[in-house]
Amino acid sequence: MDQEKAIDLKIMRIAFVRPNEIFGPMRFSGLSIAILLGGVLGAQAQPACPAPKQMGFAVQHRIKLSLTGFTEGLEVHGHDIYESTGSLGGGTRLMRIAPDGSVTVINDPDQKYFGEGLTFLDDRVYQLSWKDHLVFVYDKDFKPVRTMNNSHDGWGLTNDGHQLIFGDGSPHLYFANPEDFHITNTVTVRRVNRLVDNINELEYVDGKVYANIWLTREIVRIDPKNGCIEAEAELGSLWSEMDLGQQYEINSNADAVLNGIAYDPQQKLFYVTGKDWPMIFAGHFTGG
Repeated sequence: MDQEKAIDLKIMRIAFVRPNEIFGPMRFSGLSIAILLGGVLGAQAQPACPAPKQMGFAVQHRIKLSLTGFTEGLEVHGHDIYESTGSLGGGTRLMRIAPDGSVTVINDPDQKYFGEGLTFLDDRVYQLSWKDHLVFVYDKDFKPVRTMNNSHDGWGLTNDGHQLIFGDGSPHLYFANPEDFHITNTVTVRRVNRLVDNINELEYVDGKVYANIWLTREIVRIDPKNGCIEAEAELGSLWSEMDLGQQYEINSNADAVLNGIAYDPQQKLFYVTGKDWPMIFAGHFTGG
């Protein structure tokens, strides 16, 4: 496809929305079209990324959950897994998941906010909200410390040990100061020479960012220095680890998409799950 046709198609795209949200075609102003064109041309001006390597996912075991949630953020801290949930028409919660799958609700603001990405940095816990454009900061006991403003929608959240890294559903990853959420850097996520949007849940592991691609069964590994997708895994094999009842329940719910990546550096295990899934899978990425 030539550059001119690619730009035309990009302009014609309808804005993404979350499931069950009423939406219509986006109305582009002259300014928004100019910004969009600049982003497309800017991405094409960058050197193409190498083609991604292929990864698999080998399941070691699974954790049966005592309480399901609409997973938006997933993180390992200590011996437990922590989950941030949000649901249109449902409730937002912060939950602790023990190794045996027992779930404890830590914080439940109900429908006041739509919870999103979650990460632990130093002695603080950070949680994004979606359309509220807020970042909630808690201490190690999950007591609220402060709230910061986010100029973007909140989607996935992780950190590199110094800065927060988050997405807003666009092809961008943003680096933000944990003290005031001031954005210090931005990279554009690309597969070869094409922009990749719908970047959702994030996990920073060994200098790379693992990300769910919303509405797909894909997890990609991104180089945060240049935005290139280095490797990708299609996790359709997880469905073969489910019984027929679980497969039916998940497949019949359009919102129950793959979403949630956490990493335990002590056990060197990844944990992956989906929205309203009754289990979390633990395992390793292979290849790539």
